[in-house]
Amino acid sequence: MPLKLSEAVDLDVMIGGPQGGGIESSGQMMLRVFMLKGYDVFGIREYHSDIIGAHSYYNVRVKASRPRSVRLPADALLALDAEAIFTHYNELKEGSYLIYDVDSLQTRIEKIAPMEPEVKERVIADLKSKGVEPIASELVKYLSKNGIKTIGLPLKDLLKQTADRLKTTVVSVSKSVNTMTITALATVLGIDLSAVERSINLYFSGRKSIIDSNVEAARVTYEYVRSNFGISKELPDGPHRGKVRMIATGNDIVAMAKIVGGVGLETYYPITPSQDEAFYMESHRVFDLDEEASKALGTSKMNSLTLQAEDELAALNMAIGGAIAGARVATTTSGPGLSLMNEAISFAVMAEVPVVISDWMRTGPSTGIATRQGQQDLLHAIFAGHGEAWPKIVIASGDHLEAYYDTIKALNWAEQFQVPVIHLLDKYMAASMMSFDREDVDPYKVPLTRGNYVSNPGPDYRRYEITEDGISPRAPLGSVRFLVSSLEHNEYGIVTEDPSTREKMMLKRIKKMEAIERGIPDSEKAVLHGDPDAKITIVSWGSTKGPILDAMERLRADGLRVRFLQIKTFLPFPTEVVKGIIGSSDDVIAVENNAFGQMVMAIRMFTGLDIKKRVAKLNSRSLMEQEVYNGVKKALGMKEGLVVVSDGS
Repeated sequence: MPLKLSEAVDLDVMIGGPQGGGIESSGQMMLRVFMLKGYDVFGIREYHSDIIGAHSYYNVRVKASRPRSVRLPADALLALDAEAIFTHYNELKEGSYLIYDVDSLQTRIEKIAPMEPEVKERVIADLKSKGVEPIASELVKYLSKNGIKTIGLPLKDLLKQTADRLKTTVVSVSKSVNTMTITALATVLGIDLSAVERSINLYFSGRKSIIDSNVEAARVTYEYVRSNFGISKELPDGPHRGKVRMIATGNDIVAMAKIVGGVGLETYYPITPSQDEAFYMESHRVFDLDEEASKALGTSKMNSLTLQAEDELAALNMAIGGAIAGARVATTTSGPGLSLMNEAISFAVMAEVPVVISDWMRTGPSTGIATRQGQQDLLHAIFAGHGEAWPKIVIASGDHLEAYYDTIKALNWAEQFQVPVIHLLDKYMAASMMSFDREDVDPYKVPLTRGNYVSNPGPDYRRYEITEDGISPRAPLGSVRFLVSSLEHNEYGIVTEDPSTREKMMLKRIKKMEAIERGIPDSEKAVLHGDPDAKITIVSWGSTKGPILDAMERLRADGLRVRFLQIKTFLPFPTEVVKGIIGSSDDVIAVENNAFGQMVMAIRMFTGLDIKKRVAKLNSRSLMEQEVYNGVKKALGMKEGLVVVSDGS
């Protein structure tokens, strides 16, 4: 069967400019343009921790089938300022597009104040080796001579035309320059203007004045580009053209899952990159129930309370209080916040309180680089809390849809086993958007269960009753009186230091951990992707999943039989599964976004096996397809050691 033109489409687009200059809106509108054309998209924003001025960028990947990562070199760069040209010129391939503002051409790199000195030095040295003076105009000429299609836009003139048509001032339409660059790329790709206009309407829904200025700016740019550059490539319609589809960030989709999963109380303290999850829940805290749920509950709406605490420790303690009162609860944070929560995590273990903690990991240690990527909280999560703070559950999701269902499962497990669940996510997932069908987020696929929850306990209620599996009946405070303490206690919650009772309670917690081991199936603990009989095994966890799966397609094209073992739970750890797969492999390569191989340490601790080859990205940027591909290829040629990959700006 011949390949359809749309199936061959695989585009990478970058948008670069100053933080606060509309990079996020540019990326999201661009994603929607390609979705309206019928394609699947994946996009991720790389943004500076400074609120305004410093360089940020957005990577977009476009395919007929779902992309799971971004890659370099790019097929187009939309440069909203000269710094974007100087930062990303080495990331363009031959035949790609550079769309830029002609007024930026006279900018010398030395005059770009927000650009970090180390970056300037590196770029100036590279341009000198190429014989290029560090002026934007000279760099654009160099790129043009080397096969890059350069498209200069007179943005000031285009803004004036837009303002004149709307009978308003240039200042009032000045924020539409990012729309102009998006329109320029869409035009040369032969995408109809209506897709751009529809994208604007979707993104700025309800804000008429902003929509009007951006739509007019798109029309002015479309006319200019058609007249001066024409259409250089006709992008065919993708396979999803005309379908109603969804797009969401990782923050959004986890918040959706918490609403679907019945969270009655979400607590948080604002910290990047977790706070957008809580903000989403705040803005959707009242939601409509379907007919079946309405009849069952006697109401057509459900409230989910979202509370900002004074700090992360208070946030978890609030959630614990809500859980003791009978609510299904969750809290959201990042690495520094998880550090502050350690005392309360131990309390939740001792008091047997179900709570889900979403940990959106970022670069550390300490505050590190607050808006950048890292997978550095794994061992912290496993050992979070003092004094043998087990039993608890630690899970890690690999992508948006996995995170959606894992969140609902985490809420179930927390209540089923009456433990804290730490759900490991990260900045990569938080700041990335992906397209999917509405059916992909089924609200009924994972039934909600509350475990041994009793609403009307008997007169001799023992909150910490010793049972065969270590799981006691749980009643909401108010339906009965009982004691809750951080100290060791007997079955009634009364504080005790009796050695015999202490031993019984320790054995109770051991039994509960064993019940968790049995109760969570192996299929939830680890997933094997690719050729099950392959002898080359990549082992990883979390958001590296997408880049690894995309890279595996290239490895297979090279004739390499590869499989990927994704570890999903670290407490309980899938010991026998991991031992079986690693033991049947000739070559094992670990891929992580941390320096010391925390997953490798966990595998060694739980299985006794040591993985000798590692691929890691340490520069705090998102892992890309080609980095995994190149890193694995290099590791295959080594006996042991660490391969550090570092493409991207």
